[in-house]
Amino acid sequence: MTMPVHTTTGGLRRRALAVCALTALALAGCSGGGGGDAESAEPLDLEGKTFTATEVTGWVPVTGTTIQLTFEDGRVAGQAGCNTLTGGATWTADQLLLEGPMASTMMACERGLEAQDQWLIELLESDPRLSLDGGALVVGTDTNGMTMEES
Repeated sequence: MTMPVHTTTGGLRRRALAVCALTALALAGCSGGGGGDAESAEPLDLEGKTFTATEVTGWVPVTGTTIQLTFEDGRVAGQAGCNTLTGGATWTADQLLLEGPMASTMMACERGLEAQDQWLIELLESDPRLSLDGGALVVGTDTNGMTMEES
């Protein structure tokens, strides 16, 4: 014997309204309407600029070399004495975010220069912090980094 199913449109309507209200509250909570400093801060103005390292932490640069970064067209390019490194990137008010691994030319260089290239790749791929201190760009993590002047 089957039991008849009784539904009342009032009960279903109340449940549907409750679900809609809870969904709206959940979405409002996820919207981040408060807006933190990082979200509202303007990205650093690095477009079209090249910077040369004046101080390096976490690495001793090979004598006679320069380490440079260029920010252009949504890409960051690096030069550390051997190969040219490049990758798609976004820079925010306080961080460099790569879109994937850095690409590199494949020049055969002295081991010290190859190691320096690798140090720069690892720094850039670690989503380092960025800041402008006076006219100097500071790129770094807790253990590796550079203070750079616009060149």
